[in-house]
Amino acid sequence: MQSSVQRANVPLVLAGAQALRRIERVRTAGRWHRQTSAWGGWCVKKDLAENLLAKIMGWTDAEKAMHRARLESFASYKYDEYQQFSPGRRFIESLALWLAQFAAGSERRTAYDFVCNRLIFISMDEMNHLVELSFPTIIRPLLIAATAAELGVDPDHIKAILATREYRMRLRRTLVLGMSDGARTDWFRRANPQDMSNEQVFHAYDVSEGKTGDMVKKLKSALRQILDRDSTDEESRFEHVVLLDDFSASGTSAIRRDDDGVWDGKIPKIVAMLDAADGLGSAIADAGVTLVIVVYVASEQAIVHTRELLESLTFSKGSILFDVVHRLGAEIRLDDVRDAPMLALANQDRYFDPDVDDRHGAVGKKSKRLGYAEGRLPVVLGHNTPNNSIFLIWAPDETTVRGLFPRVDRHRKLQ
Repeated sequence: MQSSVQRANVPLVLAGAQALRRIERVRTAGRWHRQTSAWGGWCVKKDLAENLLAKIMGWTDAEKAMHRARLESFASYKYDEYQQFSPGRRFIESLALWLAQFAAGSERRTAYDFVCNRLIFISMDEMNHLVELSFPTIIRPLLIAATAAELGVDPDHIKAILATREYRMRLRRTLVLGMSDGARTDWFRRANPQDMSNEQVFHAYDVSEGKTGDMVKKLKSALRQILDRDSTDEESRFEHVVLLDDFSASGTSAIRRDDDGVWDGKIPKIVAMLDAADGLGSAIADAGVTLVIVVYVASEQAIVHTRELLESLTFSKGSILFDVVHRLGAEIRLDDVRDAPMLALANQDRYFDPDVDDRHGAVGKKSKRLGYAEGRLPVVLGHNTPNNSIFLIWAPDETTVRGLFPRVDRHRKLQ
């Protein structure tokens, strides 16, 4: 992750010669005073935030110096990149204001230790790396195994299989769809330019009839080049469908059953669309289809929940597989014994706003105090904090509690 460190540091700390060149360019452009004022203003604000933090924590000068090095590393490496900070705010200022809401002494130390030792921040660079890994580690091996079974050859003969017409045909008959805004299908496509064409990767699963017809038309054209003949109607439909999603902590938004046993969630909805004879389903083969659900990051709770329910979900055209690029083990969740001090804070009513327990959260069947569906996670994503993490981390700006990495909720109430 060296590149992410460099990118984070460059705007803030410039080597002498590079800084002089930058100042000279600004001076030449007639903007010297504005640039130096902005630079100086940032430094002053940063120093004020650090001094405020030291005062809140009651640190001596020696303690301040020790903690400052650690916190500046956190901030410059990735925490400052959080996309939902209010304009002009950065990590250290947010940390100081967050800690100030707790009682002086043990409460603040507990919260600070939690940030230093338990918080998991998945940066945009790290998430993009997981996107890049999804094809070579999950999707391609599945296509290779299916081709090897068809040809009756050893699946370890990878180079030979990749060169076959059968593999190239199977690869082109693979459709990739995004399950959410965080699926990063654009990054996925750019990471695999030799394997996936623009015509077989789409950012959403709700595909219009016009787009569906265009996909089939371009699939036929591509297969003609691979087969040196016109493809049959069945060949001209997709036999592998890949659904991409960035994060799953409980699995309930993806798949669940209501109190009457009726399926709900994105996966059952998509399966019904694929099973249909019209719409997106018309572009999918009638039999032998493999639906592959790939999540870049998922908790153990989500993995167990999703796999358990998928076993009883019917897909008439084929089978459903579920895989995860990076698994968050069960030990990640806040534990009643190990994390007792932080859980004691989170369970205090003064550090929770009951207004967040709305009808959308009711799907998780528990209060969001310890996270949606009691996820108990200490996780922050670079673009937004999941509500499966404890409320104290992601409390939105409009609530009575201050969040360290405030979440912007897509179900946010209008004020």
